[in-house]
Amino acid sequence: MNTERIAAAIGTELGAEMKKLTDVRPQDLDGFDLVGFGSGINGFNVHPELTAFVTGLTERKRQKSFVFTTCASNKDWTGKFRMLLAAKGFSVGGEFHCPGLWTPLFFRIRRGHPNTTDIESARVFARSLPH
Repeated sequence: MNTERIAAAIGTELGAEMKKLTDVRPQDLDGFDLVGFGSGINGFNVHPELTAFVTGLTERKRQKSFVFTTCASNKDWTGKFRMLLAAKGFSVGGEFHCPGLWTPLFFRIRRGHPNTTDIESARVFARSLPH
């Protein structure tokens, strides 16, 4: 639910509707000025279903987009996904990364994320997007 909480904050700030990938068809992206792609990072990659969805899209004509992720690590794991978006014709106007719970071995690090600071950071990010 971490990624959904970030999506809700961004969507509220933009006055946009958040949809789960299972509820979106490729043609649903037509006509939007800005499209956000959000994913939790698991196995050092954007979720494979999101990657497969974008792979199956027809060529976009510089449609504006942004990427947001939740991830236990501080590393940016979206490079391949951003390259895929660009190859499909999307213009990636920004990206937001939120820390998440990290459980190496038996330790729990970064509990409570996304927290109120993370949510506010997501809202600030949304206001910075070109729309």
